[in-house]
Amino acid sequence: MRLVRLAGLLVGLGAWIGGCHCLAACAHVPPRPAEVDAPPAPEAPPGPWFTLATSRQGRPIRAATFGHGPRRVLWVGGIHGDEREGAQATAALPDAFLAEPGATERVTLTVIEDLNPDGTHARRRTNARGVDLNRNFPAQSFHPGRNGPAPLSEPEALALYELILGWQPELVLVAHSWRAAQFVNYDGPARAAAERFAALSGFELRPSSALAPTPGSLGSWAAECGLALLTLEYRRGTDPRAAWEATRAAILAVVLGDLLDQPPPDP
Repeated sequence: MRLVRLAGLLVGLGAWIGGCHCLAACAHVPPRPAEVDAPPAPEAPPGPWFTLATSRQGRPIRAATFGHGPRRVLWVGGIHGDEREGAQATAALPDAFLAEPGATERVTLTVIEDLNPDGTHARRRTNARGVDLNRNFPAQSFHPGRNGPAPLSEPEALALYELILGWQPELVLVAHSWRAAQFVNYDGPARAAAERFAALSGFELRPSSALAPTPGSLGSWAAECGLALLTLEYRRGTDPRAAWEATRAAILAVVLGDLLDQPPPDP
């Protein structure tokens, strides 16, 4: 698999790894079979979007980076192909972020459009090999089977894992959906961000510890590594435009943190 990334994405990597021992300690990639490699990625499309990696069926996993501030935030537009309620939020977030005064000087926002384009194309939860990508991470709770033969056996999960370890975001947000409920849950040191999101959106707050076990999930791995992660569970079937409007202010608030209340950095 060939990863195609913007050169500026890894600026300052050494300093971030040195300052975040928790994620550095999680930087172990288990051996994986050769068949994990996907077809070579096509060239990056024009504009801010580039091809981070390719899916098992060769579809591009697109990403874009906005801003150049010290706070690093990663938005993942979807992991399960049948949970597309957050699609409009993913599409609208960049412009909303860029419209906030001072945001680009204070925050660097990276957006992954869709981690599972094969699943989205087929309208199913899993990737093309039938693996639940949100159970394919190297958490201690990983179990082989429908979660994959080994942690990070799938190119889509591996791409996100490598990006997180390489870029060291301060906060990760992931869009999901849930039947008959809408809530935000959190892993790692993200309770304050989750509380703020819940207060502004009206979503219920549910810590991951209050939910059923999710072996090998991104959240489980994040908790073990001390990575702050918010999972936004939109109500299944909600119109994506309505979902964005209901959570726009909350998303921007946690992306920006409290930085907009602080004086700008020295030039």
